[in-house]
Amino acid sequence: MADRQSARAGKRLVLDKLAKRFQRKGQQQVIAVNGIDLTVNEGELLGLLGPSGCGKSTTLRMIAGLEEPTSGDIRIGERSIVGSPPHARNVAVAFENYALYPPLTVRENIAFGLRARKEKNADQRAREVADRLGISHLLDRKPGGLSSGQKQAVSLARAIVREPDVLLLDEPLSHLDAAERDSTRRELKRLQRETGYTTVLVTHDQQEALSLADRIAVMNAGVFQQVGTAAEVYDRPANLFVADFVGEPRMNLVAGTAVAIPGGMRIHLSGDAVLDLAGDIGAQPRDVTLGIRPQDLRVGRPDDAGALPATVFAYEPLQEVGRLTVTLPGVENRVVVETHHDYWADGGDMVGLKFNPERTHLFDNATGARIEWQPR
Repeated sequence: MADRQSARAGKRLVLDKLAKRFQRKGQQQVIAVNGIDLTVNEGELLGLLGPSGCGKSTTLRMIAGLEEPTSGDIRIGERSIVGSPPHARNVAVAFENYALYPPLTVRENIAFGLRARKEKNADQRAREVADRLGISHLLDRKPGGLSSGQKQAVSLARAIVREPDVLLLDEPLSHLDAAERDSTRRELKRLQRETGYTTVLVTHDQQEALSLADRIAVMNAGVFQQVGTAAEVYDRPANLFVADFVGEPRMNLVAGTAVAIPGGMRIHLSGDAVLDLAGDIGAQPRDVTLGIRPQDLRVGRPDDAGALPATVFAYEPLQEVGRLTVTLPGVENRVVVETHHDYWADGGDMVGLKFNPERTHLFDNATGARIEWQPR
C-alpha cells in the first residue's frame, strides 16, 4: 500500500473568492465565509485554524460538497467542483463526530466506500490502513464497543483508504487522550508525507496546527487573518487577532502611545510605565499596542538599566518552567513572564522586566495591523 500511495500525489486545491451566506426568513443575513482566496499546493498539509464560529467548518463543508457556495469557485487541479455531488469530487473527510455505521464492523466501516464503488481488494486495503494506524486488532469489533479515540482512528482510516485527491480532516484528534493524541499526530504527519495527499486540517487546537501543518491559515469572522508557515504566524503575527489567538500562554498585549526620541522611540504604557526601544517608528506619535510573548521577557532587578519596574502579583511553579504574573504601575492588563523552573518570587516583590527588542511587536490601535519597525 505504501508504494502504491507514495506514487500518488494529491492535486492542488484552489478557493477563489469563496463565500457562503445564510439567510433565514425574518432574520438578518449571516455571512459565514466572506470571499476567501486560498491555494493549497499539491501534497501540502494546510491547517485551517480559528475559534468556534469563524467559518472554518463551513469552508470544509463547501469543499466536501455538503454545502454549496453562495458565490466563488472551488477547483481541484484544473476542474471546478462547484455543483458536483460529494461522491464525484474524490474528496475524503474524517469527521469530528466519526459518522460510523453502528451495525458494521470496523473492517466493514473502513472498506464501505471501496465496496460501494466496487473496487478490488477492499478488505485487504482496509487491513493495510488499520495496520498503519495501529487499530488492526479492532477490525472485527463494532463501533459501539470502541472508545472515542478508537472511533476517531477508524474515521481517519476510512478517509485515508479512499486514496483521495484532497483529504479533509475535521478536528481529527479532538476526542483522543493525551497519549493517543501525541502518537496519532506523529503517525498522521508521517502518513500524509508518504501518501502525498493534499490535506486541509480544520482545528481550533494551536499545537495541532503548529506541529502538523506546512502552512497555517488563521481565520476569524469568515476571512483569513494571516496565511503562512507556523514560524511566520507565531513570530510575525499580521494583526492583533493573530497575536492574541496564536500562542500558549497568550501574548502579552498592552496599549500605549509611541513617540520618537533621539536614537529610538519611547512607549508610554501609562504615566508611570515607560519603555524605551532603539528603533524607528516615525516622527508622529502613534497609539499602539505593544505585544511580547511570555517566553521573550526576562526578569531582573527593578533598578537594572533598561528594565521596566513591576510588582509580582503571583508566581506559579509548573515543574519544567515557572509562570510569573506581574502588574505595571498604572497599567490595567497584567503581564505574564515564563521563567526558569528554579526561579521563585512572592506576591508584592518588586522586579524589573527586560524586553527583547527583536521579539517585541507593535500594532496600530486603529486598524489592529502589525507595525513594521526595525530594532537598532
